[in-house]
Amino acid sequence: MEHVTIDTLARLVDEAPRPEEAKHLAACEACSAELAALKAQTESLAALPEILPPLGDWDVLEAQLRSEGLVRDPGLFQTLGLARTPAWMPAAAAVVLFLGGTAFGVGVASRPSGVEAPFSPVAAFSVEDAASVVRAAEQQYVSAVSRYRELMDQQGGDAPQVDPVSRYAALEHLVSVSQAAVRQAPGDPFLNGFLASALAERDVAARQVSVSRDNWF
Repeated sequence: MEHVTIDTLARLVDEAPRPEEAKHLAACEACSAELAALKAQTESLAALPEILPPLGDWDVLEAQLRSEGLVRDPGLFQTLGLARTPAWMPAAAAVVLFLGGTAFGVGVASRPSGVEAPFSPVAAFSVEDAASVVRAAEQQYVSAVSRYRELMDQQGGDAPQVDPVSRYAALEHLVSVSQAAVRQAPGDPFLNGFLASALAERDVAARQVSVSRDNWF
């Protein structure tokens, strides 16, 4: 019998092996050792404490994080109406990669008036410079996504409809977990950016729930 695949080993972490699998594991030191390692990792992960947001003091922490610039105002996303991660997001990401890629010089001379020039990477020599570059790239990313969504809406393409109540409940849970993560690492830019986006999505979802209930009547 050939060595047990990683998918089979993952299954055997929680399930009893079949007769042929048990026979192989008994004779193969490599596979049995790998299975033992997977079980040990699973037990270690299960023993980790559950990170839950504290009750009652998030508003104070959120205000402090915003005053220190660690949590950004999500108003820009609300203004653009990015209320969900639509099916066209991979294509929008490809647009952003194109804007920042090697195709920068192609078609610049023939670009129509009013079309923003593609983002050109800038060398950063300090944290402040790097932060400015990130903000500029983020603004261009949001503009590209907004324009792509506008074109998709004009052509009648959009993501499948999702139950707004279910989506709001999922986002509420995501916000709670994100808040707990920020408490563990308040200076992490990725966690803070993720939390800001989650808060914006939750607020938009709440308005969608309100509108859907009004339309129901």
